Amino acid sequence: MIPSAKRLIRGPLIRSANYTVESSITLFLYVFNQLHIVFMRIVPQSVRVWWQKFLQDIFIAILKVGPIPEHVSFIMDGNRRYAKSNNLPLKKGHEAGGFTLLTLVYICKKMGVKCVSAYAFSIENFNRSEEEVQTLMALFNAKLEEFANRAQDYKDPLYGSKLRIVGDKRLLTPETRAKLKEVERLTKDGKDFTFYVCFPYTSRNDIQHAIYRNSKDYIENRIKLDDINLEKFSEKMYLDEFSQKCDILIRTSGHRRLSDYMLWQSHQSSTIEFVPTLWPDFTFTQMCLIFFRWSFFTTIQMYNEHEGSQQYIWKNFLPSIPFMNKTHYEPLESLADPPVAVSVLG
Repeated sequence: MIPSAKRLIRGPLIRSANYTVESSITLFLYVFNQLHIVFMRIVPQSVRVWWQKFLQDIFIAILKVGPIPEHVSFIMDGNRRYAKSNNLPLKKGHEAGGFTLLTLVYICKKMGVKCVSAYAFSIENFNRSEEEVQTLMALFNAKLEEFANRAQDYKDPLYGSKLRIVGDKRLLTPETRAKLKEVERLTKDGKDFTFYVCFPYTSRNDIQHAIYRNSKDYIENRIKLDDINLEKFSEKMYLDEFSQKCDILIRTSGHRRLSDYMLWQSHQSSTIEFVPTLWPDFTFTQMCLIFFRWSFFTTIQMYNEHEGSQQYIWKNFLPSIPFMNKTHYEPLESLADPPVAVSVLG
């Protein structure tokens, strides 16, 4: 009777506490981001560069203390509205979006994220004007070549990255397919980090592709019917082993829909963030604030799954703190004798 009463009382209290913490964190992050935007507008360019680098180093160091997402994905929406709002040609809007993408990919790699995927071109985008499609294709090829060159330069932060272009490539011209194949070949040995560019892609096409591959393997007696489970099925999807789950999915520009993207991967505890900012204006600081919130609640979830075990904290959380990561301690008797005298000069 008493344990039941405790659970009855504790449940609402815990939910109320979690809601209070979440609301406080959301308010703090919102205020911080607004102050940062104002600060960046009023300070000189030299100060902005220094401040951005300072924030990057601080935020990344803090984030590495907690859990890091393995798979982060972006729906890059708002390039056209960005160009229109700034009285720029459409091409300039897409170029600004490409610069933002490479910047954030570099930051994710530096944080320790294993995979980043980006919705570069939907199959539905072929319905746009021929001029815009050609512009996107040309920009896409240029950015892929830039990424491939940087991934091979040992002095570049993107060195060691693997580039994969996934989607229904049958819809592309033979020349474009040949270029994509060459770019993938140049980065095939990358092991530190994988960058998936979904081009052209939709989730329905991805699922259809997996069904076709599994069915073909079954017909050709490569697998048995009982071998087709959720894990094996998802491995046949475009993103290979990262098709299992997307930890954080971010869509910019304010639209609150997935547009047929990552429907299979965005399940269970996946976090979906709809950001009002246009993609070219989406900054490192905004992304880090999303990562902070994800890391905080993931840590709580991991703690609850281990029933609040103190051993879990000591074994998993504290060792990640730089000054508390010692796994071996020398006994006092093994240390050398202290000096007879010490002199200090002021």
